[in-house]
Amino acid sequence: MVWLSERERVTLAVLGALALAGFGARAWQQQRTPIRAVPGPTPPYAQWDAVVREAAEVHLNRATADELERLPGVGPALAERIIAYRGQHGRFGNVEELQQVPGIGPKTIEALRRYLSIE
Repeated sequence: MVWLSERERVTLAVLGALALAGFGARAWQQQRTPIRAVPGPTPPYAQWDAVVREAAEVHLNRATADELERLPGVGPALAERIIAYRGQHGRFGNVEELQQVPGIGPKTIEALRRYLSIE
């Protein structure tokens, strides 16, 4: 028969308790049902990313109102003003000419610059 010191018996008891707790946790984990993602509504930021991808490049001199409306900050009224300005004054020579359209200032130009092209 092997005699263990008090310290060795306590160590074995702690190790045994930890092993039992580990086995119990593993058994519980195997019994529970896995969490599955349920399709839900598309988050707003995902919709915005899709809109930005669609508006990756808009040709300012031939864009329709629908194409212009895909640009950030451009609604139906502003799109119509851009088309009306283009109809009255002809083709845009550069993006900065958009400042001549009522409702468009330097901040709007900077926000739109990366999406616009002049062919």
